[in-house]
Amino acid sequence: MSPNVPSGSERRDAIAGSGIRIIARDGVRALTHRAVDREAGIPQGSTSYHAKTRLALLELIVDELAARSKTDAEALADALEAKSGPAQRLDADELAALIAGLVETLALRRDDMRARYALILELDDAPQVRAKLTADSEVHALTRQVTASALTKAGLSASDARVEELIALTDSLVFYRTAINETTSLQKILAAYLHGAASVQPDR
Repeated sequence: MSPNVPSGSERRDAIAGSGIRIIARDGVRALTHRAVDREAGIPQGSTSYHAKTRLALLELIVDELAARSKTDAEALADALEAKSGPAQRLDADELAALIAGLVETLALRRDDMRARYALILELDDAPQVRAKLTADSEVHALTRQVTASALTKAGLSASDARVEELIALTDSLVFYRTAINETTSLQKILAAYLHGAASVQPDR
């Protein structure tokens, strides 16, 4: 056994991380139990012990990605609280800067993002697993709460439509930064959206 991966939850974490790297580098179809064993540097059969089927292996990987996304949402909530306090407001430019910073942080985790996109596209035959990465997930529900709070702190409408718009824009910018362009100013794009939202009457 590798001294870096002694057992139990640490080994499961190593399996999940290795699976994410394989998917990001080679695609979902390259994911096998043996490939994960090799990537993680653990004895052959170790992955099968923790995830007996391919579906179980995919679920282990998706659960890790979902856990990391939950941490991201909580970090944004903490940043909002630190920036504005419980009662103070942010202006649109400050909120744009906070969200742009989150997008940049996510885009730096290129393997996570690439694996997430690949899994969303490839897991049509496993809808219960795919749902953990989409709008049906617990993470999305938390993200909605944090986004609604952010909009409220900026004095903007936190209607369902506005919340989903901002989440969609942020998700799109993560993809854009990860896969297409590393230099465009994300803060300007977000600020333009938020200032535009401020100029429109709140949804009823």
